[in-house]
Amino acid sequence: MPVELALEPEVAAPVLRPVYRLVYTSKRWKLVSFLFAAMIVKTGVWCMPNISSYRQIAQWPFFNPLVPDAHYLFWSWLGPFLAWALRAEGPVSFFLLHLLFSLAFTALFVLVAFSRLEEEYARTSLVMFFVLPVSGTAYFWVGGDSLTLLLMMAALAVSRSLPATLLAGVALGMQHFEQGFLATGALLLAMSWNRLQHRATILEYSIRWAATLLAGVIAGKVVLVGIFRHAHIAVNSGRAFWMHAHFYWLLGRFQNHFQVILYSILGVGWVLVIKNAECGRKALPFLVALSGLLLLLLVTGDHTRVGAIVTFPLLAVYLLLNREYLYSVAAPMVCWIVVAWLVIPYVWVWGGLPKWSVFPYDVTLLLHKAFGWFKIPPDLAMWPFSKG
Repeated sequence: MPVELALEPEVAAPVLRPVYRLVYTSKRWKLVSFLFAAMIVKTGVWCMPNISSYRQIAQWPFFNPLVPDAHYLFWSWLGPFLAWALRAEGPVSFFLLHLLFSLAFTALFVLVAFSRLEEEYARTSLVMFFVLPVSGTAYFWVGGDSLTLLLMMAALAVSRSLPATLLAGVALGMQHFEQGFLATGALLLAMSWNRLQHRATILEYSIRWAATLLAGVIAGKVVLVGIFRHAHIAVNSGRAFWMHAHFYWLLGRFQNHFQVILYSILGVGWVLVIKNAECGRKALPFLVALSGLLLLLLVTGDHTRVGAIVTFPLLAVYLLLNREYLYSVAAPMVCWIVVAWLVIPYVWVWGGLPKWSVFPYDVTLLLHKAFGWFKIPPDLAMWPFSKG
């Protein structure tokens, strides 16, 4: 239902009035549809470049067909296993299954926001979610991250049931242990620090929930190792193996491109972090945990992707679904954030180099399929990300 609020003086300015009406007085479906459509235009929908290698696992998930340098993909085992179980191992069905995971991730956040927050603050939360690059990452690179984000969101959604939280954690550990462990570990540390503080931040989520989720992630890794050993699957250490082989290249990428890398993790959403910093010492647990997670950018090649995903649970608990924080964000600020987000292009950094929206490539591909217009390269997965 629309929110019945009087326009604040700053919001009554002509440039912000339409934005305010859209965000706070329009019907829910109109707001969600606008934000989602704007995000898709800014981001586009494409598959991760190595989805063909990832899909090989779904042909028979109890055998590792990958070369050693790509074994890290095998550790994201749950997605291909589900594709195999659902007989969605074909090129199109595999992509559509993971696109469904991305859509479920977005839909679940919308559902949680409106079910747990008052109307006005749920709408503020939605704007913040769509502004953050993590919302678009699920569509920019449809693939393993789609399920990882869905499982993180599922853990946030079932927080009132510890058994369900544990199951979500186990699934997350079987899909992407490293991201799940770092994201949940940083969140637990921040929440524990808050507990020790005087007049600590009031959060909707408990330390017991975060600890249960972390235990589930660790258990998921143990279960996965057990499956691999039982099936006699030969697989190396995965991401640790890849990082060791490319360590100095990774450091060089960050050193030479750190400015655009850091910006791309949160984009316009950095304004939300700055707003939270106004709390002073009270904001230290969140800010220190966020800074710790950003150190991961030193040793990763997919900078925006990894940074956006591992910081999502922390941002969700402390900003997106935190009533205390949402109460402090005024409507004029939210409206200006929407305007800035619409104007500023989507920046997504891979290998230290900024990439762009794949939406024009989506349109070109559709026109090619429908009318035979334009020339399309044979390697579709890499097409939007190649030079030029």
